[in-house]
Amino acid sequence: MPVLSQQDIAFFDEQGYVIARNVIDRAQAERTAQAIWNFAGQDPDDSATWYPEGKGIMIEVYHQQSQWDNRTNPRVHEAFAQVWHDEKLWVSHDRASISPPNRDPDAKEHNLHWDMNIDDPPFGFGTQGVLYLTDTPAEQGAFVCVPGFHKKIKTWLKGLPKGAKPREQDLLALGTKHIGAQAGDLIIWRTALPHTPSLHRRTRPPVRHHTTPRPPPQTQS
Repeated sequence: MPVLSQQDIAFFDEQGYVIARNVIDRAQAERTAQAIWNFAGQDPDDSATWYPEGKGIMIEVYHQQSQWDNRTNPRVHEAFAQVWHDEKLWVSHDRASISPPNRDPDAKEHNLHWDMNIDDPPFGFGTQGVLYLTDTPAEQGAFVCVPGFHKKIKTWLKGLPKGAKPREQDLLALGTKHIGAQAGDLIIWRTALPHTPSLHRRTRPPVRHHTTPRPPPQTQS
């Protein structure tokens, strides 16, 4: 059975992102999350071990067995194959992230960013993905993006004042959406969407595995 329905694919084409539900089961999500906690030398039940604010959320872990199990999971492969319309995908070696709660009542959302070169249009098709390993409500550390921006980015860039730097604009003002999902759900988005993880104030940090299978370079379009 396809992971994504025809309606999901149409939504992805229009909005630039999609949620693939239950690509791994909750037990596998929990195993991966624990492996990431162990690698980071932190205890999910002891906030004193969590990264201090300002240190960053990315965990440079790449080769845990549970990560490989996720990357090679048939449902993860199928979801990416559906959006790429190509079953011949390279397995990615992406890292993970843990987001400690932000205790500053005056803290503001991070500005958005792109993980691609936006200085050289036209832009080809590309995707990124994040696998939620913990239940993550929309307003509590969830992925944030500007839906549909892949259809507007060229016009937006042309409309900037001369000399303006795209990455330094108030990208939050473009119209963001917080994408909540459950443990085991995978969010796939187009690289042309500016995005960021949102602030959160939960007692336990959200944990994510970033994974982006893609076709070999010679077959990408």
